[in-house]
Amino acid sequence: MRKLIIVLTVALSLLCSTVFAFASADPAVVLVNPVSNAVVYSNNLLISVKVTQPKTIRVHVYTEKQWVNGKWSAVNLDNLSRGVSSESFKSDPVIPAVKFTCKNNLSFFTKQVNGLSPGLYKIKIETLNSSGNPIHAMERFVAIKEKTEDQAKILNTPQSGTMQFLQNLLKSIFGN
Repeated sequence: MRKLIIVLTVALSLLCSTVFAFASADPAVVLVNPVSNAVVYSNNLLISVKVTQPKTIRVHVYTEKQWVNGKWSAVNLDNLSRGVSSESFKSDPVIPAVKFTCKNNLSFFTKQVNGLSPGLYKIKIETLNSSGNPIHAMERFVAIKEKTEDQAKILNTPQSGTMQFLQNLLKSIFGN
């Protein structure tokens, strides 16, 4: 009887430990843009994910809200580095979750999210199994700040040649 209890305990501990395996990131799924903990000075966010194996992923974009003075509001990025309790945060979806299936050994998922306001955003990428359940997940944060006058001047400075072409390309992709 004692051996049976030991065997059952070991078997249950092995089975229960695999439940949390999806929390690790999938090495075949990489968030290319934006880089982790980036600061973006635009109201648009271009999300690009590289998938290097046939897999299905689901991409979520959340805005992080903070409980301040009795209401949920955008995270104050200037006070974020001062060590705020994570219990005072909640994630609100910005767009519906998007599924993408890679059918070969290299594909890119891209999605542009427009109309964002300054604040803290979370990008969550889940790798799904054949049943549609997440087996791996990764979360990355990006901060969106308003452009300062100096940054606006850089993009409005007259350029010539290649720099003008690149400047126009960036403006067409990300807006003014």
